[in-house]
Amino acid sequence: MKVVFLSLAFLLLLGGTAVGMDWLLGLTLRQSLHNVLNPFRVMETPELFLLFLFIAFWLLDLLTVWLWRRKKTAS
Repeated sequence: MKVVFLSLAFLLLLGGTAVGMDWLLGLTLRQSLHNVLNPFRVMETPELFLLFLFIAFWLLDLLTVWLWRRKKTAS
C-alpha cells in the first residue's frame, strides 16, 4: 500500500511540476495538460517497440506469478 501511495504522490508531484513549468513558459492550461498527457507523440518507432516489449514482459511475469500461486493453492 505504501508503494502505491508513493507512486501516486510522485506522479502528482512530477505532473504538477511539468504543468507549472509549462505555465511559466506561457502555455495555457489546456496546452500544458496536452503536453503532460501525450508523451508518446515524440517517441520514435524503436522506443515505442521497447516500451511495448517491456510492458509485455511485465504482463507475462504477472501471469506466471498468478498461475504459480493458483497452482500452489490448488494442490
